[in-house]
Amino acid sequence: MVEIENETRPVLGNIQDYRQYLRDITAIQTETVRRLVESDTTPPMEMAAVLEDIANKYLDMSDEIRDFALTRP
Repeated sequence: MVEIENETRPVLGNIQDYRQYLRDITAIQTETVRRLVESDTTPPMEMAAVLEDIANKYLDMSDEIRDFALTRP
């Protein structure tokens, strides 16, 4: 793991380990969205902020995968 901008991310040494990291992250994101949708008391601005955070995480993961692919022979 490596810390980047106050966030811990895996070092991309092995794509299989990264796939496990992706499974873990997507399970967390799925549960977060499920809870947001099921709760009638979540303020709309909080829902929007959480969804934006999730979207940014997916963009980060996309960049990391692209970097991994471009650095491998």
